[in-house]
Amino acid sequence: MAVQVDGDTAIEQAYPLAKVPLMVAGDRIECLREDGLLRVQELVPRDTVLERKDRHWSKPLAANLTHLGIVSSNPPGIDTLLIDQFCLAAHQADVEALIIFNKADCMSADERVEVDDLIATYRRIGYPAVLIDTKTEDGMQPLFDELKGCTFTMVGASGVGKSSIIQRLLPDKDLVVGAVSKATGLGSHTTSVTFWYDMPGEGAIIDSPGVRQFSVSHFSNHTVRQGYHEMARAAQSCRFGDCSHTVEPACGVLDGLESGEIARWRYDNYRKLAEI
Repeated sequence: MAVQVDGDTAIEQAYPLAKVPLMVAGDRIECLREDGLLRVQELVPRDTVLERKDRHWSKPLAANLTHLGIVSSNPPGIDTLLIDQFCLAAHQADVEALIIFNKADCMSADERVEVDDLIATYRRIGYPAVLIDTKTEDGMQPLFDELKGCTFTMVGASGVGKSSIIQRLLPDKDLVVGAVSKATGLGSHTTSVTFWYDMPGEGAIIDSPGVRQFSVSHFSNHTVRQGYHEMARAAQSCRFGDCSHTVEPACGVLDGLESGEIARWRYDNYRKLAEI
């Protein structure tokens, strides 16, 4: 595996001992140099980890993230159900969800109004949300402002512009890829390689094929209930502890829906994912 040594920009090949568990981009490790070789001795406990899991196994994809960047755009089409699923993934990984609407330059006036409404709703819930385009520096500025000091990775459907965003955030990306390729002996276009990029100033980006293919179909109903933050807050005033938030009297979620504090489309997505 290729590692950065003591926060330096230089990249070296390190060889993990058999006792060291599976490591992923973002992991912090303790190394020892022996006979000219850099050997990984220990994996430092992770602050956060994004995992792919089902009922029987789990596989870490990225570690020590602070944010999960959820990218959507039109084209190919804004899917709020998918955005909400990735918000649940962020909740389960104990990282912040950052919602990124890309391709502002391609939107019609009506589409812009619709996205502005979505941004307002997500921000009211507590999620940072931005509208950007990758064509200009001004178009990227809202994302630059949000990412200061963050360590994040991006998820989203194919075609939403994740690679274009990385290119704008990291104008010297090809130089970094080349350095990693030289250290690992793998080609820069090897699809199984995960990259860590330090951003100018503070923060970092993790670009991982595993994250790009991340599935959120495995979440339990409990995770869904807790991960819809505005509904979890509203549910505290429900009369019944096992309230399904569908037909029960004195339901805090239904009251919030009626008052407009909970968006109808969020509630509909919640019911689809919670299977109620």
